Amino acid sequence: MENSNQSKIVTLDVRAGIQAGVDPFTEIMAAVKELDANETLQIINIFEPIPLINKMKARGYESWTERPEDGEVHTFFKLESGVKVEQELSQVEASNATEFEQKLVAFCNKIIKLDVRYLEMPEPMTSILQALEHLPVDQALFVEHKKIPQFLLPELKDRNYSIVYNEVDSDNLQLLIFKAN
Repeated sequence: MENSNQSKIVTLDVRAGIQAGVDPFTEIMAAVKELDANETLQIINIFEPIPLINKMKARGYESWTERPEDGEVHTFFKLESGVKVEQELSQVEASNATEFEQKLVAFCNKIIKLDVRYLEMPEPMTSILQALEHLPVDQALFVEHKKIPQFLLPELKDRNYSIVYNEVDSDNLQLLIFKAN
């Protein structure tokens, strides 16, 4: 699947941002939006971005990964022929403080806490999904996070989980994840 026409590759190196703790999702989606149908996006990263690959596949992009050296992963995305690009990504709607507090009270002592603010990507998502595998149906997972986990949202929806959140400040978000009724 490798694209032999290097002039049609748009390269985005997200390593520095990731190492600084910045999620490259917005930057990557902006680059995707600017791609022409005949261009391939090359993401240079420190790990294979499985959630991004799954999200892009669902949007009609084929992908392949190369590892030119240890600790460096190049992932390529090319729109499959005949696929129309969706214009907007679904965003999580902000929950209000009252809704978050009501859900927190409803679960009372049936909450498992997890703090992923200091984990390197992709560990926050992995940790949350692992915790949810062992979460009893009548309990909720209370997560301290740095931001809205964009790649986690479709996974939660696919697994029939709901999420409400409370923004404490610009670097601290409280998430409450529970089984949807």
